Amino acid sequence: MSRQWDALVIGAGPAGLRAASVIAESGLEVVLVDEQAFPGGQIYRHVTAPGAEERFAEAADYRDGTELVRRFRRSGAEYLPETTVWFLEQDRILASRGEEVLDLRARNVIIAVGAMERPVPFRGWTLPGVMNAGAGDILLKTAGLLPETPVVLAGSGPLLYLVASHLIRKGHPLAAVLDQTPPSNMLKAAPHLPAGLLGLPLLLRGLSMLNDVRKSGTPVYRDVSGIEAQGADRLERVSFFCKGTAHTLEAATLLYHGGVIPRTHMANALDLPHHWDARQQCWTVVCDGCGRTAREGVYVAGDCSRVRGAAVAGIAGELAGLAVAERQEGIGPEEFRRRSAPLQRSLAVQTASKAFLDAWFSPRKDLYAVPDDVAVCRCENVSAADIREAVRDGLTDINEVKLRTRAGMGNCQGRTCGPALAAIAAETAGRAIPDMGRLHVRSPLRPVPLSALLRLPETK
Repeated sequence: MSRQWDALVIGAGPAGLRAASVIAESGLEVVLVDEQAFPGGQIYRHVTAPGAEERFAEAADYRDGTELVRRFRRSGAEYLPETTVWFLEQDRILASRGEEVLDLRARNVIIAVGAMERPVPFRGWTLPGVMNAGAGDILLKTAGLLPETPVVLAGSGPLLYLVASHLIRKGHPLAAVLDQTPPSNMLKAAPHLPAGLLGLPLLLRGLSMLNDVRKSGTPVYRDVSGIEAQGADRLERVSFFCKGTAHTLEAATLLYHGGVIPRTHMANALDLPHHWDARQQCWTVVCDGCGRTAREGVYVAGDCSRVRGAAVAGIAGELAGLAVAERQEGIGPEEFRRRSAPLQRSLAVQTASKAFLDAWFSPRKDLYAVPDDVAVCRCENVSAADIREAVRDGLTDINEVKLRTRAGMGNCQGRTCGPALAAIAAETAGRAIPDMGRLHVRSPLRPVPLSALLRLPETK
């Protein structure tokens, strides 16, 4: 399959759905490519799948998600679900859909692949029964599956209490919540509180989650450190320190959340400029208010640029879509200014509370104080000790460490181990993380069978 569109959007979350909708509504040809079987992204995952209304813990999420999808379907945009992008250039994308290889050409590309949970290695994190908190929420939304009890939630960030609230609302008991947020973050966040009140609906939603946990009687341990998952063949216990005191809890499931960071692999593969966010300890993609990047015709929209939540992601997607529509003359400059101005104002209000939340949920300094014997790269079985040894031998660039240890050379290309690899290497070298550089990302971005390459159409 080879065809050229005015625009190609990657990712069917709030940003991608709104971007594709506005482009199609402008009379342009646009295709939306997504790995999942149903549109919605992570927050609104499988929102239009059969039985979704019963699986969603919050009626507002179901309502907002279905409205996004309805608009998208009315727009006339083309949709390619269950399609995996594994090669990306400025105007050409290669993807697989089942046994079919798609050669997709577009005058504009919008990357809207969202965010991911920050992977944090700790002792026992590879045991069966241990998973990311977001993965537990995905199982609930897609299949109505509830985790085996006793359930312990641990980590830091708003998603920790979001998942706890969802499970509680489904009548599923929790053994404990282990909150790793440093108490000092309260002082860091305090100066940003007045601006944070502009995002009052979001803050009230957060308070509602906390209230769900309180009313359920779930024990909450604060200022937690030293989490370990223990067991022979699967998870049996979770040990940790709370304010210097050791604790151990029986557990069959540990849902861990280390915060949320942008998915930057595609932007990285295009060598787009990035910025290091020192507060959230992650890379963000450099773009303007409409998602335009340093490459003409390439845009980033939503949480894959900077994590700001579903509502902001949707606005960012709409702005990126309008920018593409203007570039392709689907709308004129005056209409672009008229329609984008209120969106920019709304974006400013919606993001006003972001500094408060970033300070409140900034990662703890010892987040990556990983013991030497812990596997950091699960694909290649590279330990923290291997990384530290490479740095002590004089390697000063993250890609040199990668070549020496093979960390980041597995199927995920560092999506899982990259943040920990960089942090451990930087700490060992006594340098700042951005001074170690960024991992190089090469195509194919996802594992591709050789049979797919054999079916690839020849090009001149």
